[in-house]
Amino acid sequence: MKTFPKVRSIHACAVLLIAAIFSSPVWAAPMHPRKGISHTYPEKYEDWEDAFPAGNGKMGIMVFGNPLNETVIYNNRGFNLAKTRDRTFNEVPQETREKIKQLCAEEKFQQANQLAVESSGWQGGGEGNRHPGFKMTIHIPEDGEISNYGRECDFETGEIFVKWTDNRGKWIRKSFVSRKDNVIVQEIAAPEKAKLICTIKLSIDPAMFFPEGMKFTSSCTDSFLTMKAIYPDGTNNAGYEGVTYYKITGGRHTIDNHVLKVVDADSVLLLTRTKRYDSQCEQHFQRNLLQKELLGIKSDYALLLSGQKATYGTIYNRVVLDLGATDQQRSLSNEALLAMQKDSGKSVTALWERVFDAGRCYYLSSSSERTPPDLLGIWTGDCNAGWGGYYHLDANLNLQVSGGNIGNMPEAMEGYFNLLETWKDDFRINARKLLGCRGLLSCGNSPGLSSGLMANINDYYPYHYKTGEMAWLLYSFWEHYLISGDVDFLRQRLYPMLREMGDFYDDFLTLKDADGHSIFAGSISPENQPVNVRASLLNNSNYDIAGARFILTSLIEAVRILDIDEGADKWTGMLKKLPPYRINDDGALQEWAWPGLQDNYGHRHSSRLMMIWPYRAITPENNPILFEAARQTLLKKDEHQYEDAGHGLLHAALIAAGLKNADSVNDKLLRLTREGFYYNSLASAHYVDGKVFCTDVCHSVPTIMMEMLVASSPGVLELLPAVPEGLKTGTLKGVKGRNRLTVEKMSWDLTQNTIKCTLKSDIDQPIVLIQRSGIETISTSARVFDSPLGPIGRVMQLPKGQSVTVYLTINRSGQK
Repeated sequence: MKTFPKVRSIHACAVLLIAAIFSSPVWAAPMHPRKGISHTYPEKYEDWEDAFPAGNGKMGIMVFGNPLNETVIYNNRGFNLAKTRDRTFNEVPQETREKIKQLCAEEKFQQANQLAVESSGWQGGGEGNRHPGFKMTIHIPEDGEISNYGRECDFETGEIFVKWTDNRGKWIRKSFVSRKDNVIVQEIAAPEKAKLICTIKLSIDPAMFFPEGMKFTSSCTDSFLTMKAIYPDGTNNAGYEGVTYYKITGGRHTIDNHVLKVVDADSVLLLTRTKRYDSQCEQHFQRNLLQKELLGIKSDYALLLSGQKATYGTIYNRVVLDLGATDQQRSLSNEALLAMQKDSGKSVTALWERVFDAGRCYYLSSSSERTPPDLLGIWTGDCNAGWGGYYHLDANLNLQVSGGNIGNMPEAMEGYFNLLETWKDDFRINARKLLGCRGLLSCGNSPGLSSGLMANINDYYPYHYKTGEMAWLLYSFWEHYLISGDVDFLRQRLYPMLREMGDFYDDFLTLKDADGHSIFAGSISPENQPVNVRASLLNNSNYDIAGARFILTSLIEAVRILDIDEGADKWTGMLKKLPPYRINDDGALQEWAWPGLQDNYGHRHSSRLMMIWPYRAITPENNPILFEAARQTLLKKDEHQYEDAGHGLLHAALIAAGLKNADSVNDKLLRLTREGFYYNSLASAHYVDGKVFCTDVCHSVPTIMMEMLVASSPGVLELLPAVPEGLKTGTLKGVKGRNRLTVEKMSWDLTQNTIKCTLKSDIDQPIVLIQRSGIETISTSARVFDSPLGPIGRVMQLPKGQSVTVYLTINRSGQK
């Protein structure tokens, strides 16, 4: 018999009655196996995007899966084309900076734009495009027709399998990239009816498109396969290497022209590490450090996999989504599910489960304690990476890491925090030299840890005035604090940067309008311009205003939490002087809170709605007028196509979830899964129809799904705020709330109009459970009382460390 928590309140009868309704298979159902399945593979190198990726954030591989002629590409976080010079720019004189501001205030935007660009003296430099390292090819002689072919990726371990059958029996080739031991692990095993015969070599493919002047040397010795690369002249003798230790069980081997030949073996184990050197690479090659390191690793596949399960697997399995797909659908290949979704206007739930699982896998696999994913995650097959494959900081990186905190992956988020902290000194240089301000000014884009200096100052990108970028980057720090309550993190890592940003705005916001509000003179809305003014440098973009509101609000709250007697009145005064948002003639939020600037709704960016997501600063409860204007803005933008850009749809979908617009969320998820954003590997493209490899989509779609199912902010929780109509049943486990709650398990069944959710709070606290979207009754064993928000919610008093189950019923005909 099903039992329920002991009831200690006057709601006892209601709780027991509702509990009986929830005695359903949906709540008790086991979670499905989480893996990617493919019955095809890339037949030529140029189709490398369809390879299955694996990684540990430091190194990565892309496995093609050709049974007899395998190709594996090796990647490394440090693989950027070596620099010949650094990025540089002027220290802009004070009188010039003041002139630029005055021109903006006088609405002479083109003149201000031109002066801002010319005075910066910016010159490009630094490391170049992300690139692959080299490839391994494995050739196995043919023996009969191949059948029962399949590629699989076990998302719970990051392990890739290539399976087939021929006259020799059943074959399996396995690989993963160990998070624990920082090594690429591959194993080729003989089939049951024969011994293993194969050749293995390391080489470069012409379709990698390396620049002229690079030098490559491939070699093979009795224990190691090695690839050494030296960048062209003028790069301070920078280079990199990859070393594979091989262990052959049974049989024998020979070496012919640096190709390893294996005969009559039971198996071959391959352990690989890669490393880049910024200078004097040949001296590093001679030290044979990678060889020595590999010899110190236990050459046992099962043992190394157990370490992967204990590290990667533990992190990955904290959050699970089940949308009630059938076992038959779940057995289908990625290709079959993508084809089904392309032909259907409704969610193919097995596909939506799988892209959620794949996205978490690939996000974790391209994150380490040092760095987060860049535009490519960590993978590429050629040197022609879109936008250099860099970290782009006005949407892309921000979206890629957006599920790390609520998805309970602090180990992955640590790389993001480290990256931003590494760039701090360069951000200070940007602010001081270009804007004459104390504090931090983000850089637009960066190849990696090597530089946070300002990028892309030109007529269209006077981006040293994009002041809101730093705020969005710091939001994830604040979100981590809201989730964890880690006061040491707040005090030691976040507060100092918030404090510097307070100084930045104190120095930057020097002009006032006729109403006494500060003027952001100039101001950028990323990559967008008004339809009536052909200039990027303007006044009062919502992007910059919302960023400043977030920074100052968080700074004031941090001062309170840390009990610091410093600046609270000053920051409060600055906050009050920020310009208000404007509502245009369409009833929508104007992108620039300045008269006369006409909106461009068709743009891919949704920067004017930052106050909805990520900042969650405007809700139906705290500002219904602006919330309605934001809702109208989304409707106007949804009349357009977001320029078919993945990040445009992703950000808009997250905003739609924040606006409780389930139809808009659904439409964007359908576009993302129907229009060719996903390759057969379930890695993703930047544009429709598989154009330009980019992991924005695959990494960010899980965030959309978590946000449409659970909305959270300090003291507030909302369940199913924007669930698409097609997702009638489902279960979500492990999501973190921005209020120190964990959603241990939530199940919903919209055919029965019920939700059941078990919560655990880190602290004793009252939580307002929002009663919207047709939610009619809320019953729980926790103490419940009226909400200060009125009839829109109920307050639950949650005890520290105890699981509390909540039962909700829905009246779908009378949604609020």
